[in-house]
Amino acid sequence: MTGKLILTFIAMGIGVMVIAVDIAAINVALPSVEKDFQTTIGTVEWVVNGYVLAWAVLMVTCGRLADMFGRRKIFFAGIVVFGAASLVGALAHDSGMLISARVVQGAGAALLWPAILGIVYSSVPDTQKGLAVGLILGAAGVGNAAGPLLGGFLTELFSWRAVLFFNIPFALIAALITYFVVKEKDAGAPGGKIDYIGILTVSLSLVSLLYAVNQSTSWGWISGKTLALLVSFAVFLAVFILYERRVADALIPEDVMNNRKFMVTGAMMPLTVPAFFSILLFIPQYLEKFYGYTPVDSGAALVPMLLAFALTAPVSGTIYNRLGPRLSIFTGMALLCVGTVLILLFGFGESYAGMVPGLVIFGIGVGFSVPSITTAAVGAVDEARASLAGGIIYMFELAGGALGLAIITTIFTDAVRKDVAVRLTELGFTLTGPQKSDLLDFILGSGSREKLVSELGPDKLNTIFSHVRESFVTGLEEGLGFAAVVLAVGAVLTLIFIEGKKGPRS
Repeated sequence: MTGKLILTFIAMGIGVMVIAVDIAAINVALPSVEKDFQTTIGTVEWVVNGYVLAWAVLMVTCGRLADMFGRRKIFFAGIVVFGAASLVGALAHDSGMLISARVVQGAGAALLWPAILGIVYSSVPDTQKGLAVGLILGAAGVGNAAGPLLGGFLTELFSWRAVLFFNIPFALIAALITYFVVKEKDAGAPGGKIDYIGILTVSLSLVSLLYAVNQSTSWGWISGKTLALLVSFAVFLAVFILYERRVADALIPEDVMNNRKFMVTGAMMPLTVPAFFSILLFIPQYLEKFYGYTPVDSGAALVPMLLAFALTAPVSGTIYNRLGPRLSIFTGMALLCVGTVLILLFGFGESYAGMVPGLVIFGIGVGFSVPSITTAAVGAVDEARASLAGGIIYMFELAGGALGLAIITTIFTDAVRKDVAVRLTELGFTLTGPQKSDLLDFILGSGSREKLVSELGPDKLNTIFSHVRESFVTGLEEGLGFAAVVLAVGAVLTLIFIEGKKGPRS
């Protein structure tokens, strides 16, 4: 490996790290943002939601632009946009300014991610592509693991603004390396016109889907607003597909859209990630509500899983080259399923220790499955389409994870409501409307134990608290149980539909 290639990987790794660290770290800082701007949790949530929405919606478009105009140029633009938006966000004087800056940051991340995959994938020979993708995704795992700890440390020691300031020097280093050192391999990417209609229709489709999914837990799946957004998603998606098949310079060219191997492999991603998204959400909530963990403590509790992911991802490339995509993806999904089951069986006992083996096995499963799916899918298209393919696969990951999490959250919520009602009836407890509302807010939302004490009194709360915990666990058993079934189905489908070894590109 030459010095220039090493520096290229360092620049790409920094790009991945700032994205991964940022989204994990800012979550820990949200309570401080809420307090600083004297706003509500519903408003502050859009500090994360706006970022993720912009990132997911623009991913396909930015992947196509990277292939058309050069991945190095798009990476450089992305890291500059990301760094500048971080500075604006860090200096924000109100929540609206911060959320706007985070949306622009999401656009920067959308420029970065497919360009990174395209540069990395085209910089190494075929025998090292699995390793290269594994290294980059391993860097993402390290960022995810470090993010909550770093976010908590910076917020407690300085301010939530330090989390955003942290991005700037690293963005500057990556930009300088890219400008002076990175030399993009000519992958023969075609030029052509920008498909504005394709960009508009696919963006409106994804915005409709992701906003419907995001709001479904508060609006309900059968509310008029949710259904209207889902219909909009379907209509815009249909228009996009029909239009793309009729134009020469399509956003998703025909050789990608009709590539069965790429599409079938990519379809495995939405089956893989919902369990991962769910564990990232529900395990910290469980530890904070029932073990008294701080946000930083609960973030540290996920480190075994995220570290296992980070350490496994680079190794998975070598194993991928030996086993081929079918067995590699199957192994990852099987480990994810086993890890989920172990967490359900042993993770909710008297101490956190019972959760660790399941988290570690789950992290190893993520380290096998996500890089293997990415490598197999990107390898199924011509190298000139690598950034576009990487953008589509990551869009599948974000959209599939968001949709799967929303479904699992609905299952969890319904199970908790039913179980806690039965338990209170069996105990002979009758709660007033406000008391019941505060209890459900504690279990399902952001309600605090202190508020419950003031509402119910310490004696009454102590009597029902173990039952409240059991209701939460019942919800997790049903929600994560559904995720485990999805993983098992995905593993079986992998054996049926994914090729056993890497064949020629379609």
